[in-house]
Amino acid sequence: MKIKAKQLSLSDIYDDVQSFFEEDKPKFIKLFDSFIDLSELIPPSFYAHYYSHFGRHRDFSLESMLTALIIQKILSIPTVQLLVHVLKLSKELRELCGFKRVPHPSQFSRFKSIFLKDLENFFNNLVNLTEPICQAINPSLSNILIADTTGFEPYVRENNPKFFDSLYRNIKKFSKSNPDFDAHSYACSKMPKFAHSNPDAKFSYINGHYCYSIKATILTNGLGIIQHISFYDDDSLNVNTAKSAAESKDLYDSKTLIPSLKEFFNLHPNFSYRYFLGDAGFDSFDNYKYLFSKLGIIPIIPINPRNSKNLPQPTFNSDGIPTCPRDPSLKMSYDGIVREKGRTTRIKWLCPMSKKVRLNGKTTYILQCDNPCTSSKCGRIFYTTLDIDFRKNTVVPRNSKKWSKLYEKRPIIEKSISLLKSSIAVDSFKLINTRSIKADVFLGAITQHIGLIITAKLGTFEHPLSLKKLLA
Repeated sequence: MKIKAKQLSLSDIYDDVQSFFEEDKPKFIKLFDSFIDLSELIPPSFYAHYYSHFGRHRDFSLESMLTALIIQKILSIPTVQLLVHVLKLSKELRELCGFKRVPHPSQFSRFKSIFLKDLENFFNNLVNLTEPICQAINPSLSNILIADTTGFEPYVRENNPKFFDSLYRNIKKFSKSNPDFDAHSYACSKMPKFAHSNPDAKFSYINGHYCYSIKATILTNGLGIIQHISFYDDDSLNVNTAKSAAESKDLYDSKTLIPSLKEFFNLHPNFSYRYFLGDAGFDSFDNYKYLFSKLGIIPIIPINPRNSKNLPQPTFNSDGIPTCPRDPSLKMSYDGIVREKGRTTRIKWLCPMSKKVRLNGKTTYILQCDNPCTSSKCGRIFYTTLDIDFRKNTVVPRNSKKWSKLYEKRPIIEKSISLLKSSIAVDSFKLINTRSIKADVFLGAITQHIGLIITAKLGTFEHPLSLKKLLA
């Protein structure tokens, strides 16, 4: 009986390489040894910086240090101390790295801290190199850009569950006499805003729990290949005014998207995408306007119910002026222009039955309405923008078949972030220093792109998936 040969695609090859990375790490290391020459991938600026102080007399080459740290990510070794022990026990890994002797743990730690920017540039360079590979694997998925936010939790005292539990128990003792008192919310409000040993680790709500984390925005394509990583440590994105943890996360998501996109396209000006996928946290007018008007990308973002008030909506008359939700014949009153940093300029409209007056040197509102549509003492306030339809009237109608088919691809970024955290052993690493944590994140992303390059080189074989012959 003759068996019909299966036609193999580059997509099949990538799936196989990815499965090795996740399930059969020794095979992935053999592929790395066979197909990767780091000297062809490292940017010249990285070489210049690394050898600028000691010249060519460094004890360990740049390729050796990077190979060891990439192996650490492949094997998900949580600490450099354990990496050193593994290298001392394995002659094969030492030879792969090109080590005659194993570096001290402090040398790996200093390397990550000193050369953080070079590692970031190395990652960005790999994104450029692997873009043609992504297009060859699946052009449709490569033309989709996906964003999500996450946090990397350093090894600080405040991330120990006992820290919060102790505070919560003490507050509960004093709240027994008041059954309406929300001890949990009060305990959260009393948590410090940042970790004592690392101010970059901010009090955050990540993946359904409170923690102290270094926040980041991750961009991937539809294949789940990481395209960009943005960290924000400054106070310009302070969201402590939010009423709840979930609202705080939404504010962070909506505020970080545009800066992340600007960084990404400044680094890769020739990249283009057809669609953008993001969860409801990115549902803001400014994001829609920037994506569609500035970048020419169609946003696929669900409506965030926290951004939609359960109030009757004003209609508009023939002059484009909003009218009373109860009585369309009553025009709302123009109440000036609102300009806020980081937000689109808006026009403020006031309820037609409300008057703005000055009493005792203070501005106040007097509402004279028998059937108000809101509980606010000043009556209904409504804001419009110059391009109000960007959010409501999307190019691809929400919940249409095309919209749903596109949006169902969004979870790939969650898998990619999970794989990234797995490769850097984020649940067990014991790092406090921000620069070292960021370096580990970029090294994890570099390792993913190394897998893509292996994919491309496997594709040059006549039987690219005959791994038994290849690894024999």
